[in-house]
Amino acid sequence: MNHNSHIKKLLTSISVAILLSISSFSHADDSICPDAHYFQNLINKFCWSCTLPFNLAGFSSEVPDGANTDSFCSCADSLGVPSPGVALGYWSPDHLIEVSPIPWCSPTLGGTLMQDDLTMMGIPSSGGGPSITTMSALHYNYLVNPIFKMLGMFLLPECDTSPGFVDLDIAYMSILDITFYNSPLSYLFTPDAIPIANPAGRSVCIAEGIEASASGSSSEDAWFCAGLDGHLYPLTAFITADSNFIRNTQLIATRALASLHRRGIARTTFGKDAMCQPHYDPMIPRSQYKLSMMFPSPEANPAAAAAGAPGGKSDGSWDECCHPLGMPTMWWAAGRSSPGQGKDMHAVYSIFRYTDCCVRILE
Repeated sequence: MNHNSHIKKLLTSISVAILLSISSFSHADDSICPDAHYFQNLINKFCWSCTLPFNLAGFSSEVPDGANTDSFCSCADSLGVPSPGVALGYWSPDHLIEVSPIPWCSPTLGGTLMQDDLTMMGIPSSGGGPSITTMSALHYNYLVNPIFKMLGMFLLPECDTSPGFVDLDIAYMSILDITFYNSPLSYLFTPDAIPIANPAGRSVCIAEGIEASASGSSSEDAWFCAGLDGHLYPLTAFITADSNFIRNTQLIATRALASLHRRGIARTTFGKDAMCQPHYDPMIPRSQYKLSMMFPSPEANPAAAAAGAPGGKSDGSWDECCHPLGMPTMWWAAGRSSPGQGKDMHAVYSIFRYTDCCVRILE
């Protein structure tokens, strides 16, 4: 049995187990809550190249801003005694974010409605240009997705940033967060957004977005920006929207990560301070993340690439099937919309999180 056959059989067993565990949920019509076919696409339509390169002992120069560049490290053992090790940095595909106007909808879990309550029905993207009257309201689900663990690959305890999770699981749902649907209430968690939520702050974000488009990377200086996608604050479901649903869903995914960092659910996993243990950071470390669309049209789609769909810059500043936060959709999203049948209102993004860890030499 070759390696690919073994992986496909393993993924099939994982899919069956997950589907059995959610059998009590209702499966909606595909036009309401579509099935993303996530596990069927995990082999040939997943951005495996985004996990590279591995920075072992500081030999790789392709690391994000703020990441560790040292070769050796030291972390305390269970008795508090420093233990030497070798530094390792890599991109870990350990989370998913689903964005949908339908509450309780999970395309990753086979188009499942976890409740039949549509009281908090969202507002999908409109057909006009962005303005104060074209508002969109979208929900998100944050899922733990430890692919390396599920496939039995790269199992290093020192580099496990999601201990206790061994398979796909829902970690957070915006529908349960009252502040995500109330702008004044959201400022209780983000009072720092008040002085920058103005035209001057927005102009800074436009300039930062243009710079990110040229450089292919996010700047940590403008932590309150979301590139050219729109305004990061307030961290709510409401955005000024247009017909570009991919831009709208990418903005909600960025807001979700920023909100999860503010609450301590998402942690900083890169840099020298995070090598022994991830730590809390109220500001989103944007260079720590990369996104790869999994649905409705995967970025790592060989057929789309053959048809000429864009996926990245030729200078190699970012991978062809994933991109930094705030990267303009004109660079990677052209031809990826799926109009009709409700699929142009939902999106699933694979979250690649850069992780620095210290692999101990002596046990």
